[in-house]
Amino acid sequence: MEGFLPLEWAVFWTILCLPFLIWGALRLKKVFAEHPEAKLTVAISAAYMFVLSALKLPSVAGSSSHPTGSGLSTIFYGVGVTSLLASIVLLFQALLLAHGGLTTLGANIFSMGIAGPMVGYVAFKVMQRYHFSMSSSVFMTAFLADLFTYITTSLQLALAYPSDGSVVTSFMAFFTVFAIVQVPLAIAEGVLLVFFFNFLAENKPDLLDGVVERPRPSLKGRRNAVLAGAAISAIALAVIANAAIGLMGTDDKGMELIQEIDPGYQPWFTSFFEPSEGLELALFALQAVIGLAILIGGILYLRRKRTGIKTEGM
Repeated sequence: MEGFLPLEWAVFWTILCLPFLIWGALRLKKVFAEHPEAKLTVAISAAYMFVLSALKLPSVAGSSSHPTGSGLSTIFYGVGVTSLLASIVLLFQALLLAHGGLTTLGANIFSMGIAGPMVGYVAFKVMQRYHFSMSSSVFMTAFLADLFTYITTSLQLALAYPSDGSVVTSFMAFFTVFAIVQVPLAIAEGVLLVFFFNFLAENKPDLLDGVVERPRPSLKGRRNAVLAGAAISAIALAVIANAAIGLMGTDDKGMELIQEIDPGYQPWFTSFFEPSEGLELALFALQAVIGLAILIGGILYLRRKRTGIKTEGM
């Protein structure tokens, strides 16, 4: 959606993100200074976000959308670090995939790296405070972080493009495109993260010290691995189906809606790089491969080495 967010709003969301990014950099510096071994779980958290945000999946509205992958980092390191990791992923996509865009980078960082994770983080802390199980706490964190990312995006566009002067009417229109279509993906993302935490609780429970109050896996061993494999296979099939059908992304539908609300609006900036559909799919696949390589390497390392990593809050 390069150039579709008015300049004043692009500047506003960028400025709003800056304190969080500075906070995230300081938090990350502190974590690495106190726990150098935390570099591994930070890398895994970034790789997890890299992989999931690269998946273009069919949605219930006949379009396609993306998971966010911010739940893992949110649980381990809070909102500050998550905003920093999200900015790296989004900048990679804006520069190399012409996806999202440089002019919407601030707005995207705020929705995916700050607003969504903040709701997920609060939910996780409240559920842990009241002794909910690890699986339910992890699921709700990933689910809410994903869903509220797109709710925030809907609000951002509604503020920039009020329909007939009504932000509420415009929000409901964008909400239909960006948020409701995201519900199945948010559920899938929550389930997938539960599988990952089941793996950690069974194989590397020391990693969850100070993170989860009661790190007890809801599924163990082969059953967890089989169901996780089934979930990953279902996601892979969805990606293949999307490529075969050629569904329009929610970004494209969002641009159509903007043009309906304000027919005379012209983007004030265009991307210097516009990949073809085939190249775009190849680049998204490359992003997923890079993330998977780091993720798998990190998991294999964790299986060989017991690592005690303490984390802090926000």
